[in-house]
Amino acid sequence: MKKILYLLLVLPFAMMISSCSSDNDLPNVNVTMTFDNAAVDGNTLYVLQDSVFSLTGISTQTVGSDKSSTIANIKYFWNGFPAPSLTWSPLPMEINMANMPVSESGKCQLGLDATLLEVDKSIAYCTLIVPIQAVASVDDLPNGVTLGTATYTFTSSQSSK
Repeated sequence: MKKILYLLLVLPFAMMISSCSSDNDLPNVNVTMTFDNAAVDGNTLYVLQDSVFSLTGISTQTVGSDKSSTIANIKYFWNGFPAPSLTWSPLPMEINMANMPVSESGKCQLGLDATLLEVDKSIAYCTLIVPIQAVASVDDLPNGVTLGTATYTFTSSQSSK
């Protein structure tokens, strides 16, 4: 009887260390964020200091596969601090720059922590950061850059082995 009792105590631990698939088989996806009333130049998103810009969509595209992927459980951060007012907003989400803390230089960060999912892959967690430059007027935008619909894409950097 004692042997069975010991086996029953060990069984949950044995199940915890077993795995059905490789934990290194992570999603290989590109994540694209779409904004309105913004502009992208290089790796920076430009917005006007006292305006409202919108995050209108977040999408994923698998790399080298035709399998489905998605991003879920998104939590937003502004300049590294949790932004519950953004997290609870459905898309499209308006961000009023007049209400957001901005440094004197106008540099900000919109970050998000999320879960990445792809069919037949392990679950992955990611942190994405969009550098934002708030400018006083359209005259302060880089040459050739105009406000409108802008896309910001994070490309997958996972290397294949």
